[in-house]
Amino acid sequence: MFEEHIKRIYLSYGEIARKISPNFGYIIEDLKKSNMRYTLEEYLSLAIFISLIVTAVEIPIVTFILAFFIPVIIAIIFALIFSAIGGVLIFFLFTTYPKAQVSNLASKIEKGLPFSVSYMVASASSDAPPITIFKSISKIEEYPELKQQALNVIKDVEGMGMDLLTALRREAKRTPSKEFRDLLLGLEATLTSGGDVTAFFSGKANNLFKQYQNRIKTHADLLSMLTEMYITIMIIGPIFFTILSSVMAVMGGAGNILAIQAMISFALMPIISVAFAFYINVASP
Repeated sequence: MFEEHIKRIYLSYGEIARKISPNFGYIIEDLKKSNMRYTLEEYLSLAIFISLIVTAVEIPIVTFILAFFIPVIIAIIFALIFSAIGGVLIFFLFTTYPKAQVSNLASKIEKGLPFSVSYMVASASSDAPPITIFKSISKIEEYPELKQQALNVIKDVEGMGMDLLTALRREAKRTPSKEFRDLLLGLEATLTSGGDVTAFFSGKANNLFKQYQNRIKTHADLLSMLTEMYITIMIIGPIFFTILSSVMAVMGGAGNILAIQAMISFALMPIISVAFAFYINVASP
């Protein structure tokens, strides 16, 4: 269903997209690595369409809000300007989204890689064909992004008839993860030279687990620092402000103290707490 809408959008804005596409050639590689099944022209057509929709929706809303403070004609002019700027910003956010998606996918792949290599070691030590190594990863449901990378290799070999070395090189070019790319190219070099595949994966597993342990240690230090900051900002800070503002109110030195205290307690503090939780979740290894 969504693909049909993309086709219709491309028919409407494809000509514009083709004209501006030479300026956005850097997006092509990110589109491939992020598993977004669009051509550059289709993606730019979608970006143009969404930007125009946002601009059209913003104009009456901004006009309505500004009309309470300034004359309607001036409000319309400002609304057109602000909405146009908003539409341009949305378009350029679209152009940066594939790179952000590549980074996100790479992070998810690398989180599961140390544990998945253990499956590779077990498969390699059984003297089974090398493609079996990737079949073992494709059965791991906990890391769907890494599973998809393994399925890509399997499809190239069993579906398209490629030899394993060619499939490894092809997937190394497509994967968003540097660590997984190094593993694929390392496996290719080991197979080409007739080296010990089990020894290669064992060494890779040891290195990946050491890196994972270092990330855990770094994250623990970060959590310790964030905990101290949270206690200072969210517990000691509000208590100190409440006491100080109450004293000032008694002395007649401050107005609207209750409103300020309510805003801090019911707006600012929850926002800071959510921001802390979001950052910790994103930064977790």
